[in-house]
Amino acid sequence: MPKRSSPTGSELFIVDNSDEDWKAARYLHDWCQLSKSIDIATGYFEVGGLLSLGAEWQKVDGIRILMGDEVSRRTRKAFDEGLAQVAGKLDQSIEAEKKRNDFLDGVAAIVEAIRSRKIQCRVYRKDKFHAKAYITHARLDVIGSSALVGSSNFTTPGLTQNIELNVQITGTPVAVLQEWYEQHWDAAEDVTEEILKVIERHVQDYSPFQVYAKSLYEFFRGHELTATEWERQHSSIYRILAPYQREGYHALLKRASRYKGAFLCDGVGLGKTYVGLMLIERLVVHDRLKVALFVPKSARKPVWERALRQRLPHLFGKYSQLEIFNHTDLMRGGSVAEDIESVRQRADVIIIDEAHHFRNTGTKGDEDDPQSRYWKLYQVAAGKTLFMLTATPVNNRLRDLQHMIELFSRRQADYFKDAPLGIHSLPGHFRKMEKDLERSLDRVAEGGDDIQTDALEAELVLGTDALFQSLVVQRSRAYVRRSLEAAGDNDILFPKPREPQVQPYSVKQTYGKLLQMLEDAFSKEKPLFSLAIYYPYEKYYIGDEEDLDKLATGRQKQVVSLIRTQFLKRFESSVHAFRASCWNLLIKLLAWVEVHVESTHEKRLLERWKNQHASLINYVQQHQHELFGAEDSDEPEDDLIPPEMLEMVEKLPRDQFKVDEIIDETLLDLEQIASFLKELEKFKPSQDKKLQALLSLLKKDPVLKAHKVLIFSEFMDTARYLKKELIEAGIEGVDEIDSGTKADRGEVITRFSPYYNGSSSAQLVESGKPEIRVLIATDVLSEGLNLQDATRLINYDLHWNPVRLMQRIGRVDRRMDPEIEARIVADHPDQKKLRGETAYWNFLPPDELDELLRLFKTVSKKTLRISKTFGIEGKKLLRPEDDYQALKEFTDAYEGTLSPLEAMHLELQALLKEHPELEAQLKALPGRVFSGKQNLKSGSRAVFMCYALPARQAGEGVAEDQSDWSLDAGYVQWYLHDLADGKTVEDAAQIIDFIRAKPDTPRRCQIAPATLKDAREKIEKHIKNTYLKKVQAPLGVQAELKAWLELN
Repeated sequence: MPKRSSPTGSELFIVDNSDEDWKAARYLHDWCQLSKSIDIATGYFEVGGLLSLGAEWQKVDGIRILMGDEVSRRTRKAFDEGLAQVAGKLDQSIEAEKKRNDFLDGVAAIVEAIRSRKIQCRVYRKDKFHAKAYITHARLDVIGSSALVGSSNFTTPGLTQNIELNVQITGTPVAVLQEWYEQHWDAAEDVTEEILKVIERHVQDYSPFQVYAKSLYEFFRGHELTATEWERQHSSIYRILAPYQREGYHALLKRASRYKGAFLCDGVGLGKTYVGLMLIERLVVHDRLKVALFVPKSARKPVWERALRQRLPHLFGKYSQLEIFNHTDLMRGGSVAEDIESVRQRADVIIIDEAHHFRNTGTKGDEDDPQSRYWKLYQVAAGKTLFMLTATPVNNRLRDLQHMIELFSRRQADYFKDAPLGIHSLPGHFRKMEKDLERSLDRVAEGGDDIQTDALEAELVLGTDALFQSLVVQRSRAYVRRSLEAAGDNDILFPKPREPQVQPYSVKQTYGKLLQMLEDAFSKEKPLFSLAIYYPYEKYYIGDEEDLDKLATGRQKQVVSLIRTQFLKRFESSVHAFRASCWNLLIKLLAWVEVHVESTHEKRLLERWKNQHASLINYVQQHQHELFGAEDSDEPEDDLIPPEMLEMVEKLPRDQFKVDEIIDETLLDLEQIASFLKELEKFKPSQDKKLQALLSLLKKDPVLKAHKVLIFSEFMDTARYLKKELIEAGIEGVDEIDSGTKADRGEVITRFSPYYNGSSSAQLVESGKPEIRVLIATDVLSEGLNLQDATRLINYDLHWNPVRLMQRIGRVDRRMDPEIEARIVADHPDQKKLRGETAYWNFLPPDELDELLRLFKTVSKKTLRISKTFGIEGKKLLRPEDDYQALKEFTDAYEGTLSPLEAMHLELQALLKEHPELEAQLKALPGRVFSGKQNLKSGSRAVFMCYALPARQAGEGVAEDQSDWSLDAGYVQWYLHDLADGKTVEDAAQIIDFIRAKPDTPRRCQIAPATLKDAREKIEKHIKNTYLKKVQAPLGVQAELKAWLELN
């Protein structure tokens, strides 16, 4: 033993762990061989204290361990708290021991010794107890008793690592020390059983089912927060949310806490508004934050204000911490602009409903171009947390999502460089996804633009993208249905959609000769129109090339393509819409020529055109109020074109542009338009085969002739035309709403769908407001509104944009409220058979469809992006029986196919429902819980591991500071390591089948512990070299093994 001597000759035997050969563990190890019993006093106890003695402690007949607690109060409740602390520290010490001793070798013997009371444990509770002493009682009287007294706790660090100060006591002083020990032992409380329970849970044999369930539970717990007492006890909204909505709410909080932004992208009609209400309540009431809510104007009163008044009235008012704005308020001036500025200065959080309206950046603003709505919001959002609600994060291209992310990432390219993403360039990340999508679709972007896509195709890359998963909460309708079934929530229902029906009509019979004229016009070198005035840089610019604004010329080119495309769409929509487009373009072209003609020759050309088309000129003068929106007057104006319109024309300098050639091209365009308008003069509504098909449907279909129906058109002119013609045809209860409607939209919506907007038929009668049966609308009503009083919908136009179709259908195909449904049936018994089923019709011209699609490609330079999703291109889905696969693809697109992760989540929900006690059992399981079972692949061996990966809060602290990193900020990752080829799979969807188990699946452990340890070390090395390196985690930050399973 280490002996210390003083100059006076005095000696002390000191054990301080500084000598590699003489540590406190060595002292006790040697005494175990000689002792019949050992009495230990310690502040803390860890199993590592016994394990550091090897097997020698088992030679001792009895060991008594007297320990203290950290509680200052001495009540029974305080003692229970103290005992919990003792157990907790012991539990933590065992978890730490597993990191160097995977299968806790030697701990089973400790459990058996405690169980047989060979080891006894007591806690001294009269006062704080922090003594450290080790009294050894030798088997031979000649050796007697000795003691080591000092500072070492009965822990691995105390016995082997820390610099301590312990001295040996021998002889008669030991007897005095023993009396002291007995006195305190007798006054202490026996906790042997409690200590046994703590250690036992770490060494018992766990089943494969427990590891499988634990891993599944941890996987999803790592992706969302859990409910607090406030949500369960005090929230008004939380109790009325469906399980999937609660999941979504918690997942949003988790994402936003990390990245200061999150998206809720559940499908249409799945109740995003209620999740939004839950966020508002949490942020304002619980977190005491100031919230600004931006919503579409059409949804403000009928949806958000109504819901807030009904559910959170205390938050809706003048002095609330919540303020509501329309999207369009961002562009207004005056007091509204002052309120928006107040949001920039004071708000903590911004919630944006229908956030896809901010997918395009537009112009930052200068003298020529006003600042876009996107950049206005970008300025307001600085330093705030953003929650964005939209069913369509990708409308036409992947970059839609990038632009919305940049509202909170502040266009900082490396915003997501930290764990767990490690993305050092957001634009680069999206460019890579674009390339991946091009390869997947075998399609290349045209004209250097982003690849045109839709939500279904985008899933090919977004479905496995870590950034998308980290920012977006998105559940398909299919998942929600299954989730509600799993939860046994039969009160929440969705209507059953019938197969889409096609209402055919003939473009040729409607337009006659005009269709051929249009086709001929599209066959020219410049399809349809030259439109030189909109794109003068194309071949009419003669100025200095260095002065060219490439961005401006690019925008001009897009404008020309857009005008041509809109002409085609409006042609298909209705004769009335096409005629209006012709008149509008004619007036604009005439105004431009009027401003630019200077020479006698040019003026003569213009006058000749006017004389040749005197009837058209006369019509313009007679109908100025219709064409220009001017006030109606008995006396027509003398001027052909209003002075204001002429003043708006920007005159091109002749030293920079070939103005004379542009005039020639424009006169040719005017000639083309005039020929269209002259042919249209012969047209009468009775010839409109499409209109007649609609009238026939509304008069003959047994449901449509008596019940509510919603008719959508993309164009205001068509919608207003239909209203006029339907009323003249004797259809009752018709009204129309579009972006120019001056009537209160909320009132119109309530008159059409009273029950789902807080009213009823009787209340409408009482207030003198006629109920609407047939509502014609543009896409101002296609998103975010509750119109499910109706169960029938008609798409009057060819739905060129599949996203719009999904939004439209979602107005009537929404979650049903059992109470409201009961009221509708009680007031209108004739609707009983209609409720719970939706139906819709698509107007399509079967014989001319291919030609329309060809013309669309000609003018837009893009292939129509609907064929795969909605089966329109190539005459698919003209009728349900035409192509089953196309119908299936449409249903999958709308309902959403169950993603692998959604299937796993449903699997967990089913487990928790089938085994009500399972969640509590999983929470009680120790860390690194282990089991084994037979592998799916016969003859092969693998090891599955479930790890929690650390991360740090985005934008907080410094990456090198360990304290900024936590497992809560990260997520859970699965690994499957094949022992034969050394390959590792990380896709949970591929792994789940291998680990799936039932409660009666037999435990089978056959792989050697050394092999399992080697596999674990390889995975941890893999994590270190991939994930931790990628996210630049500081030294000491590690992943944590939650569960593992051998597959043999």
